Amino acid sequence: MRVVATSSRPIGRGVRTGEPESARRSVSSTSKVPLTSRATSPSGPAVVDEKSQVVLAGALTQQATDVDQLTPMIEAMDAQLVLAGIEDHPKVLLADAGYCSNDNLEALTGGNLDALVATGRLSHDERVMAAPKGRIPKDATARQRMARRLRTKAGKADYARRKAIVEPVFGQMKVRQHAGHLRLRGLDGARGEWMLHLVCHN
Repeated sequence: MRVVATSSRPIGRGVRTGEPESARRSVSSTSKVPLTSRATSPSGPAVVDEKSQVVLAGALTQQATDVDQLTPMIEAMDAQLVLAGIEDHPKVLLADAGYCSNDNLEALTGGNLDALVATGRLSHDERVMAAPKGRIPKDATARQRMARRLRTKAGKADYARRKAIVEPVFGQMKVRQHAGHLRLRGLDGARGEWMLHLVCHN
C-alpha cells in the first residue's frame, strides 16, 4: 500500500504584491483607511511519498489557509506521476486539519484515494474521544464521518504516520538548505526558489 502525506509550511518573510511603495503609504481621503497591500508569508504545501520521502508535488501560495490547495495538490501529484511514467499511484492520503472542509471531504469521497483528513486540532489538555461503536448515523455530515473514522484504531494508526512522512522533509529542507525563509522577492521569484528547494531535497 503506497501512502502519501500532505502538509504546508509558512515560509519566512512576506512577499509583497500589488501597488508600488508610494501607493502603499497613501490614505484614501474618503474612508481614512490605509490603502496597503500587506506582506503575507507564503505557504508551501507539498505531497510526500511515505517510502522514499520524495516530494511528489509542491506549490507556493499566498492564501491564508490551505483549504483550497488539496485538490490542486492531488491533481499535480497525479500529473507528475504520469510524466515520470510511474503507474503505482498512492492508495492512502493523509492530510492535516488545514485541508479540512466539507467541499474537500465530499470531493475525496468519490475518488480512488483513501483519504484521512484531520477535522480539527486538540488543545494540550483535551483528550481524544473514545472510538465510536455502532452504525454511522445516516444524517452524519462528511466532517462527522471523517472524525468518526479518525477515532477508530485503524484510523488512529494510519493518521499517526503523517508526521513521520511529511514533517521530516520540511525539517531537512530548513536545516540543510536554509529554506526557513525565501531570499528572492516577488511571488514568481519566491515560487521558483521554493520549487528549487523541493527539487534539491529530492
